[in-house]
Amino acid sequence: MKSKTNNAAKFMEKLARKSLEVAAESRCMYIYHQPKMPTDLKKFKK
Repeated sequence: MKSKTNNAAKFMEKLARKSLEVAAESRCMYIYHQPKMPTDLKKFKK
């Protein structure tokens, strides 16, 4: 059971990191401006 929990946690971590990466590379599609990006988010850019 612990293995399933560990796999789920790894999957969720990868999903969260990829979401951060995509958010760091894009702008808001509903508002046509780029809000000020937090400095911690800049380290996730490619």
